[in-house]
Amino acid sequence: MKLFNKVKSMPISYLIKDNNRLRSRNRELVRLCHEKDSYFIEMISDGLRHGSKLAGKHMADLKKYKAGKY
Repeated sequence: MKLFNKVKSMPISYLIKDNNRLRSRNRELVRLCHEKDSYFIEMISDGLRHGSKLAGKHMADLKKYKAGKY
């Protein structure tokens, strides 16, 4: 019950600042995930060029993930 009372007593300006900070952090995390994915895809393609079976497994897993099977 105290949690709800605490939230009601916070000024709106504080909540807006906190929301903006969290939104900024979310954008940063999305950008970092895209960067990580691009490195991972680059690693897979390089592995496939060199005949790596593990890279083939990762590519299959990536296709399943993008198809929504995970």
